[in-house]
Amino acid sequence: MTETTPTGKVTIETHGRREALALTGTICALYEAVFSLPPFDGTAAEFANQRSYYPRLVDRPGFRLTTARSGPEFVGFGYGYLLPADTRWWSTLAEPVGEEFAAETGTRTFAVIDYGVLPDRRGAGAGHRIHDELLSGSGAERATLSVQPKAVRTREIYRRWGWRKVSHRLMDPPIPAPVFEVLVLEEMPGAR
Repeated sequence: MTETTPTGKVTIETHGRREALALTGTICALYEAVFSLPPFDGTAAEFANQRSYYPRLVDRPGFRLTTARSGPEFVGFGYGYLLPADTRWWSTLAEPVGEEFAAETGTRTFAVIDYGVLPDRRGAGAGHRIHDELLSGSGAERATLSVQPKAVRTREIYRRWGWRKVSHRLMDPPIPAPVFEVLVLEEMPGAR
């Protein structure tokens, strides 16, 4: 889907496994460009970690990659996968959630792993369109993601889009922050 924004035409595309693997270098470069800046201030270890895990995520059930392009230039991305029935996602939270809330079926929850838009392309709607396309096509009932508490603007955007905090998770290096807030979106885009 292509739409004209104040910064020009932006094309939103969701990619299959083969395309997602072929785009590994592009996605890793976008990740570094987005997360090297404040408030994230990513490190070389973090970027190496992302380059390592991204190709493995592509093989997870329900994996989706959605990108935004302006002409030939990629300006944003989002990817994640469906949580499997035996996930540990909810069991590692600092503030436990209920058993019913944590129950997974393999299709109940889509986990957004990484998501970002280049700074000069923010504010024109590409990020929201990536978000909605990524989630609406996942087939899941709800979504989850983790966000650094110091990313105040990012957290405000997620709240405006309907996400709510359910807990937080303590992290080990090379993860970029010692704590991440865990958010849930219970009304998926397209379900309204």
